[in-house]
Amino acid sequence: MYNNIKILVADDHPLFREGVVQTINKYCNSEVALAEDGETALKKIIKEEPDIAILDLRMPGKTGLEILTELSNSDNTTKIILLTMYKNINYFYQAVAAGVKGYLLKETAVDELIEAVEKVGSGGTFISERLKKIIAEEKKDDFERKLLVDSINSLTKAEREVLKLLSDWKTNNEIAGILCNSIRTIENHRARISEKLNLHGIHSLIKFSIENKELF
Repeated sequence: MYNNIKILVADDHPLFREGVVQTINKYCNSEVALAEDGETALKKIIKEEPDIAILDLRMPGKTGLEILTELSNSDNTTKIILLTMYKNINYFYQAVAAGVKGYLLKETAVDELIEAVEKVGSGGTFISERLKKIIAEEKKDDFERKLLVDSINSLTKAEREVLKLLSDWKTNNEIAGILCNSIRTIENHRARISEKLNLHGIHSLIKFSIENKELF
């Protein structure tokens, strides 16, 4: 049972939205607000600042990812859980880069929703088990992973700290606060890590850190 929490549920499909609300009400003592499109959801998040917002990745008006990106540049403290029917792992890495704290597939949302709310509400992160399996399947073979270990060992202590925090889904702002550095310093660390690990592409470093978390 998770108590005294304010939750916003935003999805343009009434039946699915109602199913999410029923699941929350069954297990959580919470105040639940609703939105059926992205514009309404964003206004309610800004005005009411719920503890958690559960957003559909694709909605009319604004997508869940667009809302997440807008909020990442503000002081809003609402933690975002995204719901999606898409198993495209690139959407997940985009969401992590923008500061998502939970990522659920709709097909398993009812089974995983309460655990996600509890973990995110307690300051952790949550990802659907099926997406975890997809990430695991993308890992390199033993020889390639030996090379990865050698590359990781070339990083400085500060760079390894940044990489570890990235693997925990922390944004640049969050990392800067944790390490008492400027955002520019964190950006420079990320650039040097990517260069040393020969990583290219906007989300490649986040992808690498999550896939290889156990190596550092």
